[in-house]
Amino acid sequence: MQIIPVIDIKAGQAVLANQGNRKNYLPLSTPLCDSSQVEDVINAYLQLSPFTRMYIADLDALMGLGNNQDLINALFIRYPQLNFMIDSGSLKKCYNPANNKQLTPIIGTESINQKSLAKERQLTPDFILSLDFNSEHAIMGDPILYESSALWPKELIIMTLALVGKNNGADLEKLKYYCNTYPQYNFIAAGGIRHNEDLLQLKELGIQQVLIASALHNKTLTAQSIEQLHEHV
Repeated sequence: MQIIPVIDIKAGQAVLANQGNRKNYLPLSTPLCDSSQVEDVINAYLQLSPFTRMYIADLDALMGLGNNQDLINALFIRYPQLNFMIDSGSLKKCYNPANNKQLTPIIGTESINQKSLAKERQLTPDFILSLDFNSEHAIMGDPILYESSALWPKELIIMTLALVGKNNGADLEKLKYYCNTYPQYNFIAAGGIRHNEDLLQLKELGIQQVLIASALHNKTLTAQSIEQLHEHV
């Protein structure tokens, strides 16, 4: 199982997400990292484990309040070994990775409709679709996108914002539904994951990748537990 650390960026700083209330996210300061500088957060993650993939949400771009493109472009230079999964609300080419392996663009259902997704599917074959559910577990966007698998890329995120930062566990029911109904796709779990036991449950469902922030920052997932997970799962 691959753990993918999450960084939410707002006004040039890393912030700690909580249930999708983006306007109220505060600069990050946690047991793992007391700095909200994005490079400090990445370095803290890499001290835990040699992660190869990280998820970045450009919250300013998602909220239509500008963007953090310059900062993110600098990360490609600083961390050539990492693949950055970037959700900025668009699949347009606005980043400058040194090579294609450094960038995997993400588009969420909150940011795209059926017609636009069908067009982007032809223009940008290598992307991830995030099926977004809000703080009340309701869908965010065009309902048809949640069941029209013909429009989907190979990888999809099941993003349950109601569970982000809440320490209540993953949405096993929703993840089980998608894994059982669409076994040909690779679903990435996001929201609520607390510890190794949660990861083992997700593994049993067929989940191979997970997005995690709070459990890493709160140290309920430690370097030792991550190493044990890789050895036994």
